[in-house]
Amino acid sequence: MELWVSNDGGDTWAMRSQITQHEAGTVRMNVAAGLNQKGELVVLCSGWDLSRGTAEWPYGPCLLPQVCISGDNGHTWEVVGELQPPTEKGPCTIPFGDIVINGEELICSIYHGDNRTWNQSWVLRSKDGGRTWGDASRIDGDNHDETSLLLTDSGRLLAALRLLQGAAPENASSAERQSAPLVLYTSDDQGRTWEPQQYLSLPGQVPAHLLQLADGTILLTYGSRIWECRGVVGRISQDDAQTWSRPFTLVAGFMPGSDHGYPSSVQLEGGDIVTAYYCSASPWYQRYHMGVLRWNLDMVNTTMLGA
Repeated sequence: MELWVSNDGGDTWAMRSQITQHEAGTVRMNVAAGLNQKGELVVLCSGWDLSRGTAEWPYGPCLLPQVCISGDNGHTWEVVGELQPPTEKGPCTIPFGDIVINGEELICSIYHGDNRTWNQSWVLRSKDGGRTWGDASRIDGDNHDETSLLLTDSGRLLAALRLLQGAAPENASSAERQSAPLVLYTSDDQGRTWEPQQYLSLPGQVPAHLLQLADGTILLTYGSRIWECRGVVGRISQDDAQTWSRPFTLVAGFMPGSDHGYPSSVQLEGGDIVTAYYCSASPWYQRYHMGVLRWNLDMVNTTMLGA
């Protein structure tokens, strides 16, 4: 896992450091990342033991996530421990999304299960700046994985969960059954309990990233793998995630069958938004790559649903 940095608002990028090391035959790739209360960078990074893969399951067993801390803005890193599974359901614990500062603690999302079935979404907490994690709270059910967390200015926690399977005909293929949408959950007790609120996307439009902008607007971005729009889509809410705008397209036209999405956004001081995503094949670059957009809300249609 690498850290890349831009000093010009996302126009150009340079590699600063390699965060994780990996043993031969393994890969480190799934991450949650953020800052702790001291301003240190915190990265939780899991992966796979490819050396023990089979023809049926080439990834092999899931590796416990490494806890990586940098106190010098990402120039050097220290591996301070490993993330332990929250239950005995299985060893697979995969971090995802932004690490969030919540008062004196940090919170992050993981999805959890055995090496082949990870379908539980949890929240973990750290009270020592991200060095150790525990005190887990389960969000809901056995049908979720990648989850984006956001602590809003009002103190409410939002979670945009990827559903693994949705309603489908009995003769639907496995791929069709796994084309479920995003669903929004909220918590008013620091993530101890959660309530489902509403669907956020169409089936096949996952996973999500949540960001609150300087004016209080909540931005939701997510990948879209439906034929009508293969790209990255956004929506906004101006009432603490109760109602949402119509979806607007940020980038589209990716190649049929491409692997893409997983956006992540930040807002610059001037108000512009920088959104990064990945794609395996687009008309302008036909191999795996990171793409970066610089845009603002004046460029897109933010009409509210029903307006």
